Amino acid sequence: MSGDALASAFQDLIASKVDQDYILRGTTGTRVYLDKVPGTPSYPYVYVLTNFPTVAERSAARSVQSRALRSRCIVAGLTGASVRIIAQKLTNCLEGKRPVVAGWTLGAIESVPNEQQLLPDNDVTINGQHPLYQPFDWVLTGSETD
Repeated sequence: MSGDALASAFQDLIASKVDQDYILRGTTGTRVYLDKVPGTPSYPYVYVLTNFPTVAERSAARSVQSRALRSRCIVAGLTGASVRIIAQKLTNCLEGKRPVVAGWTLGAIESVPNEQQLLPDNDVTINGQHPLYQPFDWVLTGSETD
């Protein structure tokens, strides 16, 4: 099983590589940072983290029947409007999509409510203002076919 293949397929739905940067699909210049954010990010951006696919379901004999890849995507911007606009574009990239990965039968990606609101990043100040961010959680469940 390749957890990295699932993470890559998920990330490919969000971003396309342009030169050395990952750009959010359906936008002009909105950066996507995978696994880490640089010290001086370009706003607005999407920060994507994925886990190793964990067991989601077991048979009565305790063998693994399905796994879940979970992702947290944090949308950051300088205004609430920019965060909401990018969040909608992120949702358009992911909600209900079914990536194709060799050796897997995958369901549709679903958003997971996390009750977290748009918040200021009080650790960062740009031109006297704090940027804003909001996390979004996603799950992709699938079964290995090999």
